[in-house]
Amino acid sequence: MTAGALLIGSALPAWAAENMTITFIRHGESYGNLSGIGDTSTPGPVLTPKGQQQAKDIAAKLGDNNYDGIYASTMVRTQQTAAPMSQYLGLPIQVLPGLQEIEAGMYEGTPENQAPFGYLTAPLAWAGLKFTPPPNVSILPIPSNLDAFIPSAPGSTTGLNGHEFEARVNGALKQIYDNGDRNAAVFSHGGTIMIWTMMNAKNLSVEQKIMLFAQHPLSNTNYVVVEGNPTDGWNLVNWNGVEIAGMQKGPIEKVLTQVRTLSRQLGSVVQEVAAAFQTGNVGKILTAINHGAVDAMFSTAKFARAINAQVIGGVTSAISDLQKKLAPPAPAAGTQTTASNSGASVSPAGFSAPAPAAAENNAPVTGKAPAVAKLSDAKAADAPAADPKANEVKGDDVKVDANAKADDNQADQAKADPKPAKDAAKAESKAEAKAAADAKKAEAKAQREAAKADAKAAADAKKAEAKANRDAAKAAKAAAKESAKAGAGASND
Repeated sequence: MTAGALLIGSALPAWAAENMTITFIRHGESYGNLSGIGDTSTPGPVLTPKGQQQAKDIAAKLGDNNYDGIYASTMVRTQQTAAPMSQYLGLPIQVLPGLQEIEAGMYEGTPENQAPFGYLTAPLAWAGLKFTPPPNVSILPIPSNLDAFIPSAPGSTTGLNGHEFEARVNGALKQIYDNGDRNAAVFSHGGTIMIWTMMNAKNLSVEQKIMLFAQHPLSNTNYVVVEGNPTDGWNLVNWNGVEIAGMQKGPIEKVLTQVRTLSRQLGSVVQEVAAAFQTGNVGKILTAINHGAVDAMFSTAKFARAINAQVIGGVTSAISDLQKKLAPPAPAAGTQTTASNSGASVSPAGFSAPAPAAAENNAPVTGKAPAVAKLSDAKAADAPAADPKANEVKGDDVKVDANAKADDNQADQAKADPKPAKDAAKAESKAEAKAAADAKKAEAKAQREAAKADAKAAADAKKAEAKANRDAAKAAKAAAKESAKAGAGASND
């Protein structure tokens, strides 16, 4: 099995070197989230009991993706969230500094529900978005580019800008790539995951970014999947269940990913055993063989579990698609979403693309977000853009109301004067009784006629039988007479 996996893996070096899948996972609920106060300090607050359960749940949900590496930020809440996944896959948690949350600077310790009007204003500009606050809320002027920064203190002219933020996250991903991992689980933070993805996903338009941020904010242990590499860039594949059309791997690609993981893990076992043999120490050799056998069996079991999960997922998806075709769901009504753990009610109408954006994306977004063609229809329907004209009363609405009122008046009139309804019921009952009597008479007549016909047929049969008997007797008598006559003639002769 080891030789076969290594052989298959060695046949795919170019594919393996070019592709990398990162599954970002936001940490579970922390005491900072519970308090509603922003805390981007290191190591930061720990998980609540609810957050610990969320960590176990996400490991059970995503663990069968059989990641080949597990990474977390320097903040303790991400490491605690990664722990159940580490145990499930038997992999260590590797801590990378570049994955920490976006530093809040002067907004440290402020309520999270004010984030869109303060802390996140500059990060949104890095992502090419600009948020227009309500009339009674004022925010600092922010340039719409990577030079925008989060002031380190009130009145400060320095702070974290988009260049620095992007460079540190890219550096962490480059380290994962250089480690050889191609299917890694990365436990990070809501702001870092959302903003970096919107800054770097080549397949996202401004309108799609607005829709995702406003209607699909990342709650605790929500996830985002991107694919690409540090050289060629990245594409968004899945935003916590919102699948991007055309970006999903096919069954063969998924199997090849798992084959690569298995071959890499089995290859590591072979190398460890070989290193033990080089020492010439019998104890180390036996120990390495023992540990290697256990690791090889566990890696094989994870591989089989991942393949089975893919098969089950494919069958489930096919059944779901069939059900949707047989019974298409009604379109969801437009809604406004409240970002989890922030309390900030955000509508797409509050966003606009900045002036320097590309020509096709520089129109302000007001109300309904256009063109989200790259989102799959089934998932995009779950998050329609808000329409400011949705509450307007149209002529058709008035017509429907008028018809309904007319129907109600007719019902009320019928209730007030029950005599016509009573007469109609009486007439209907009388007609039914008459029809039943006529049917009964017709049946009796048919029976009488049938009996009469039977009697006539019996009489005719009896007459025919009597006539036949008479004819037979007559014929017999004639035959006897002829016989007697013939006998007399013979006697005379």
